[in-house]
Amino acid sequence: LLSARNIQNGYIDLGNVDYVDDEEFNKIRGRCNPDKDDILISCSGTVGRITLVDKSNNYVMVRSAALVKTLSKFIDNQYLMYVLRSPFLQEQIKEKSRSTAQSNLFLGQIKELGIPYPPLSEQHEIVRRVEELFAFADKAEDRVKEAQAHINNLTQSILAKAFKGELTAAWRAANPELITGKNSAAALLARIKSERKKLPPSKKKKRKSK
Repeated sequence: LLSARNIQNGYIDLGNVDYVDDEEFNKIRGRCNPDKDDILISCSGTVGRITLVDKSNNYVMVRSAALVKTLSKFIDNQYLMYVLRSPFLQEQIKEKSRSTAQSNLFLGQIKELGIPYPPLSEQHEIVRRVEELFAFADKAEDRVKEAQAHINNLTQSILAKAFKGELTAAWRAANPELITGKNSAAALLARIKSERKKLPPSKKKKRKSK
């Protein structure tokens, strides 16, 4: 039984989920039947988180989450998911959810969202490019983490030698690449700063693939 708390950006979080028996499950699915690749939107609490359903005939929902079904000959649901998560649509969602004292997004407001609607072929190409950029961002972030880990290890190694009295002129002469050059702490720090500038803004949430 999914609620808004289970809807995360790009995945369904089942870490804190409720369950219903078969009879209640079938009763609720008669009204609302989320199936694979349908769109889910969190509509209360933290409003506007978007994901695709990952399995058919596996979930039912309460009213704090909304279900969007589309016709595949008109809409690529991955495209729609990315559009709904974009700053352009998130701002619309935020404004509409502020119409009540407590943030809530209702079905009528979802129908009013202004969604860009290019031809299906362009939707497919947009999805391809977005996925390509996400992959690039992930690789850049991994390189930043590796460089940071290298710096941390290097710092600890130098400190250990310093406290042991081993950071001598002879050691520096034997390890010039750690003092200057592309593997030095200064060079690695410069690389980290450069890589971070290339990364798009992130909401710090882990993205899970279907």
